[in-house]
Amino acid sequence: MNMAKFHGVVQEEAWTCDLCGRAVLELVGYAETTTDDDEHHEETQYYAAWRSVIWPERPARTLGNDVPAAVRSLYAEASRAEFADALRLAGAGYRAAVEEICKDQGATKYKLYDKITELSGRLSPEVINALHEARMVGNDSLHDGLEFSAEEIDDVAELIREITVTLYDHPAQRKRMADARQTRRDALTPP
Repeated sequence: MNMAKFHGVVQEEAWTCDLCGRAVLELVGYAETTTDDDEHHEETQYYAAWRSVIWPERPARTLGNDVPAAVRSLYAEASRAEFADALRLAGAGYRAAVEEICKDQGATKYKLYDKITELSGRLSPEVINALHEARMVGNDSLHDGLEFSAEEIDDVAELIREITVTLYDHPAQRKRMADARQTRRDALTPP
């Protein structure tokens, strides 16, 4: 019969990046596993259970310049909470970014659910579903105290980024290209 006892240690590790030469400081949690068989032979093993970069600080997520400033600000703030491992706060922040997107897109209802639904005639079902998904993560984080994993919060951040690419970046890029073509045509046309 094997009995396992777990013990852990956290230590700081400093590294130098081979590409840029900058220092990196990490916290590394090492777990110790000791196994004891029936014959009282103990064997101890150590492994890195987790690792977290504490310096340099991870930069906030960003959205394209064509996204309204209020949305970009809320999104960046939520990402700073996410990277500080304040995942419920990040979920709430990403929900706030979704609400700002809805307002910018012309939604006027009071509740966020109704704002998103109000836009269903103008936006694709995929975008509407993604907005609702981000809303629910924020609501569950705020109202129910539900804790989502870092991967789940990362997915919500990516959903919002994809929404902003669809709603803001692509249309603005198409307009710039159309304007550039028109400018080129106008330059060829004699006055």
